[in-house]
Amino acid sequence: MVPNAQILLTELPELRTTVYFDMESYDLTPEGQLLLDPIAVRLRQHPDSYVIVVGHGDDFTNEDDNVGLSYERAFTVAIYISSVFGVEEERIQIVSAGSTEPLTAGTRPVDKQRNRRVEVLSPKSIVRTLSPTNDAKF
Repeated sequence: MVPNAQILLTELPELRTTVYFDMESYDLTPEGQLLLDPIAVRLRQHPDSYVIVVGHGDDFTNEDDNVGLSYERAFTVAIYISSVFGVEEERIQIVSAGSTEPLTAGTRPVDKQRNRRVEVLSPKSIVRTLSPTNDAKF
């Protein structure tokens, strides 16, 4: 006999994180993976949710290079979430911002490092759930 399960609606708060990259690199570090894990777990727990992944470029004068690198960074994050956590690719939207949205315009290396990033946003949403709590479980 199948138990009587009631589908509940729950509100998920906005969840965002930023992962930083080395210059001219789109390699995801172990630290970056740890930052992405809570969002990936949430996506796995709530099949109605989705995520927006926005890649940002380096300090290249050629914007085509920036757009390409920012796409590769966002794609690396998307592949990690999809392959490691089994999240469908259709639920991951990739945006390549190039160098159009710098956090800082400084010339110090630490300022430039802050611009080499991927911002990951799981928007606030109402989703279906079988559990009355939002506890993250692997």
